[in-house]
Amino acid sequence: MAENTKDAEKRSFLGPNKEEYFVVAPNANDVREADWNYSRTYTRSLTEGITTSAEMMDILRRRGIIGPEFEQRAAELTTSLNEKIFALDVADNMDDKRDLAVEVAAARDEMFQWNQRLNGPMANTCEQLAEDAKLEYLTSSMIVDSSGNRVWEDYESYLQEKNQALALKARFEIMLYLQGLDSDFLEKTPEAQAMKEVESDILNKAAEAAAAIEAIEIEEKAKAAKPKKRAPRKRKSTAKKTTNKEESTE
Repeated sequence: MAENTKDAEKRSFLGPNKEEYFVVAPNANDVREADWNYSRTYTRSLTEGITTSAEMMDILRRRGIIGPEFEQRAAELTTSLNEKIFALDVADNMDDKRDLAVEVAAARDEMFQWNQRLNGPMANTCEQLAEDAKLEYLTSSMIVDSSGNRVWEDYESYLQEKNQALALKARFEIMLYLQGLDSDFLEKTPEAQAMKEVESDILNKAAEAAAAIEAIEIEEKAKAAKPKKRAPRKRKSTAKKTTNKEESTE
């Protein structure tokens, strides 16, 4: 158990309840049982009439959902996305980065939506349902709490979990782990990194502006507190008086 906890410390995540959970590597028995769960689910799906991946691809081609036009449009969207990412990488103006980051995000979403024409139906094939069952089994065995104890005693316990938010979050983390992706991989995309730079630049400029305003206020207060110099009194002229005296003497 101590060894599992040590391995788990390399990858952790926060659940919906803000408690920390850890991902541990599966042992040989977990992998064997997960493969068995895959085979059992695949066979059951096949006997119940669910299409295989090959059959689904044939159906999609016959209906014109996929084919040369689909592949051409997918290639165009990929090229457009790559061009926008390149423009974002070479941009050095923050305003340009902000605009390009939005364009990249929109282009990525457009490509995702287009690929869903294929990925959506393929998610309901025997292979994908079996893969989901395998993933769920591994999730039930690879998640431990901060004490190193398994969150779910067995696969059935995972399936009966009432906290669906935790079950889905754990499943997502295991999927990323098996694909070699970090939990924050979405935050490492070019557009996400560019938006962070833009936000940082805005915050820095706001801090500089606030500091400048504060300096001006301090200077104005200092001027207001400084005593004003009194103007020198003007000496009255005695020329008129002298003239009057001279006139009386005469």
